[in-house]
Amino acid sequence: MALEVKIREKKEATVIQLIGRVIGVDGEKFSKKLDTTYSKMKKKVVLDLSEVTFLDSHGLGTIVYYFHSMQKENRQLVILNANPDPNTYIKRLFDLTNLNKILTIVDSLEQA
Repeated sequence: MALEVKIREKKEATVIQLIGRVIGVDGEKFSKKLDTTYSKMKKKVVLDLSEVTFLDSHGLGTIVYYFHSMQKENRQLVILNANPDPNTYIKRLFDLTNLNKILTIVDSLEQA
């Protein structure tokens, strides 16, 4: 399944929703969308990973890079994982890499 990227503007943030697998060429597509949003100097970007089934190391590195870049500029990159299942791939990935202790991860858009 190819990666689908949806971008929508909310009053307080830009939401980038990823659906499917973030690997290879699709990872590049994700990086470009995030870079374009980052360049618009939005105060807050919400990255919705609720429907991501796999995220490769490039995709993970992209998230960490933009998280730190935005943090240095007093901006926020918030990870939304609205999937309630604690055994989802994304939840386990962030737990295993300890990124759940560094990144801002929320369960609902209202918390972002």
